[in-house]
Amino acid sequence: MEEKQENGEKIHDPKKESSIKKTLKKIWHFLWEEESLASYVVFILIAFVGLRFIFFPGFLLVTGYSDIAAVVSGSMEHNSLTEHTFYNWLEFNGFNMSEVEKWPYLDGLDVGDVIAVKKVPPEDIHVGDIILFYSDKGQIIHRVVYIEKQGNNYFYTTKGDANPTITNLEKNIPYEEVKGKLVAKVPYLGWPKVIFSKIIPI
Repeated sequence: MEEKQENGEKIHDPKKESSIKKTLKKIWHFLWEEESLASYVVFILIAFVGLRFIFFPGFLLVTGYSDIAAVVSGSMEHNSLTEHTFYNWLEFNGFNMSEVEKWPYLDGLDVGDVIAVKKVPPEDIHVGDIILFYSDKGQIIHRVVYIEKQGNNYFYTTKGDANPTITNLEKNIPYEEVKGKLVAKVPYLGWPKVIFSKIIPI
């Protein structure tokens, strides 16, 4: 480090530089080497803030996506029980199962996935697509099962693949409230938000 003397010249201060280096080493050790609850919590908080306020906005700017979200609920997960809530539900409600097999992301979404959505024209959102929108209870990432057109206005009804029924919050969602259609997903990247949301609901 350098400091200015009265005559304007700079002098080197090795004690101050050494103190800063020691502080940085302590921080590095605390975050990456120390195995304690406090270090884990701080690391998760830093990771969440970095993803939410630095990585995600930069990624949106570069890619042109309209939003990025972490999957924090199991409403789109597929497991042994999903056969009833997904395929059987669709068949019972008269869906053409040969068309269903062509739907994107038929394996659903897992908790901890990060999804990227893109705003597309309303006519480019089809039954079977997965969309992101926000309700009074937060984000919803579900599959479109019905579309209604009234004049030039589009309305979408969605359902979680793992959910047994359609909730009132996801009925007749106007196009203007849809953040976008799912175009990409990355597994595991959303776990910092999942863990953080368990600590402080967001």
